[in-house]
Amino acid sequence: MKKFLIILVAAFALTSCHTNKQIAQTLPPAPIVLNNSDSVRVETVIKTEYVPVMVDVPVPQQSVSNIVFETDTSHIETDVAVSDAWITSDGTLFHNLVNKDVKLSGEAYVPQTTTENNNEAVKTKEIPVPQPYPVYVEKSLSKSEQFKLSAFWYLVGTALVAGAYIFRKPFLKLIRKVIG
Repeated sequence: MKKFLIILVAAFALTSCHTNKQIAQTLPPAPIVLNNSDSVRVETVIKTEYVPVMVDVPVPQQSVSNIVFETDTSHIETDVAVSDAWITSDGTLFHNLVNKDVKLSGEAYVPQTTTENNNEAVKTKEIPVPQPYPVYVEKSLSKSEQFKLSAFWYLVGTALVAGAYIFRKPFLKLIRKVIG
């Protein structure tokens, strides 16, 4: 028990608190001089529109035939024409073909592209980033404080090993009671 107290007192004597980050004493960097400059930005906009345009449509190819018995006339009709045929009493064949008054047209979409250039003068001004001011530390750590800071985790490990060695018999008794 006496050994444990000595180790415990040594562990408390060699520990201390410290900050995570030590402040370094460095001179601030030289200020950055930025120039104000004018610049011209050219923006090109391409627009494509589909415009409907009326176009002529070719006449469709159609054929119609008609066979007539016991009459002297025949009449046939397509989408764009009307045809009449007849035979006279002296055996002459007459045939009349008349186109209907139909306009065939359709609508097609044609792309039209326009290009616009936008020249815009832009004055850019860069703002310098503020530099941090120097912070001066009052004094540096002494040798004993540096040793305490660096030896802390070694002392914690030593204290855990010593505690396990000192209390090994009660731990073994407890484990035997739990198992058995």
